[in-house]
Amino acid sequence: MLLARLEISLALVLTLFQNSEPEKYKTIYQKIQQERAYSGFSELMRNNRAAKLNLHFDALTVFVPENKAFKNRDLPSNIAFYHMSFEVKPLDKLKTVHFLRAADPDFPPIWITKSGKDIYVNNARILQERSANFSLRGNASKQVLHVIDDILDPVIASPKFSPSAYDFLSSSENWGLGPSKTVSSFFHKVQENNQADVYKQKGGHTFFIPVDSGIDPHKFKMLNRHTIYGHIVPDYVLFSRPTEKNSPYDTLANDRFIYIIVSFEEKDDKLFVRGLAGGDLGNGNGAEGEFVAEVLVANIPVKNGVVHLVSQPLSVFNRTLKPFPFLPVLNKITSDPELEVFYKMGEETGFNKKLEERHVRFTYFVPKDRAWLRTRKHDLEPSETDLEILSRHLVVSEVPYSMDRLLALSRINNYTDIQLDTEGGTDTIDGEFYVKWRNRYIKVIKADYECTNGLVHVLAGPMTVFKRRAGNEHYTPAEIKVKVDRVTAGNDSSTVSAYWRSLSNVLRNIF
Repeated sequence: MLLARLEISLALVLTLFQNSEPEKYKTIYQKIQQERAYSGFSELMRNNRAAKLNLHFDALTVFVPENKAFKNRDLPSNIAFYHMSFEVKPLDKLKTVHFLRAADPDFPPIWITKSGKDIYVNNARILQERSANFSLRGNASKQVLHVIDDILDPVIASPKFSPSAYDFLSSSENWGLGPSKTVSSFFHKVQENNQADVYKQKGGHTFFIPVDSGIDPHKFKMLNRHTIYGHIVPDYVLFSRPTEKNSPYDTLANDRFIYIIVSFEEKDDKLFVRGLAGGDLGNGNGAEGEFVAEVLVANIPVKNGVVHLVSQPLSVFNRTLKPFPFLPVLNKITSDPELEVFYKMGEETGFNKKLEERHVRFTYFVPKDRAWLRTRKHDLEPSETDLEILSRHLVVSEVPYSMDRLLALSRINNYTDIQLDTEGGTDTIDGEFYVKWRNRYIKVIKADYECTNGLVHVLAGPMTVFKRRAGNEHYTPAEIKVKVDRVTAGNDSSTVSAYWRSLSNVLRNIF
């Protein structure tokens, strides 16, 4: 009898011990410090004294990523604050909210999505069986731990305020996404169409923003208020993992006469946005059509939702240039009798072979033959080699640069100089119809001659340094400058309309 009572008592003690196991630690800090399963997050906080104090003394909710989520990730310690909120939300209450404010208010909100039985925090799934509640040193205040399967990445490492989609659009360089992920062309169109407010609107929305490299001159012209609205899904914060694939969502563009719907699609481990547009889009695209764009950078949290960078504009359809009258750049300069000098220089030096490259686009500034004849008339000749001259006039990039696009880039940057990285140095655009090179203004005679693989801008003169021809030493350097300025300006006027000014490192060369 005594033995039976002893066994019952032992069983009761063991049961009580197991039920109180979550209370083995009084704070989350104690738990992550003492259990190897949380060593990744513990290491992240190692040099963050303020975060440690929060975990010791404050009531909060903490999202702790699994250790494997930290593999090959170099993260600043302040990101620990983006995994913490002073709002205490166990699982049952977490399901009732759409977001939590991060412990550091300069970070974006932490967005909550319910997907079936799963709960996602931004793009990370909560491992619900590992969630735990903690009393805080015997007080009524609580701490809640949720283990998640990925890091909450705000993308912007050190925000100075909680950024909105508009803040991202106007200063995407602060997110450190690299030179191929700029969005200045789309930003210009948003401003031009007075749509900044839709990117500042409160609430939770999804914003698709196309990168510059996917906006060719045709698509740039086609972007208007309707198509800009087609890049916004209102009232839904669609992170890629919790969002059901191939499930359509209405965009802000939808009304009685227009519809643009979008959905996520996965293929070959890549994420795409596929959609359908129809109605009067106000840009000549009146028929119904499908579109697709690759998501280049997904899940960028912002104050009013989430941003996805996409490879090209949505609901703006491609235009296919036929072989005639549109020609490749090389064919254009070959067939134009007014550009014969540059063509022959390219043939003699082998430079024209660059214009046969595929999968790139060219912006070629080509001087008219008359400029060369006029400099010879004044007994002037270039002081550089033909190859050096040709290289300076060619820009190779993913999309060609029309005058409208260059103007847009300059407006965004307060009309400071636009610097173009060419094959042979840097050119500067400093006027609606002028190229500035070494303090000389060279008139653009014809802009935006469309070719199947780029654009040609015809100049009044070449971007090069001239010298007196041998045997004609009677000109002073000042006289040479005056003569060259008159030749390359296309007229004798010294007045230049300065509409454009600067953008450093806008273009990147392929070569």
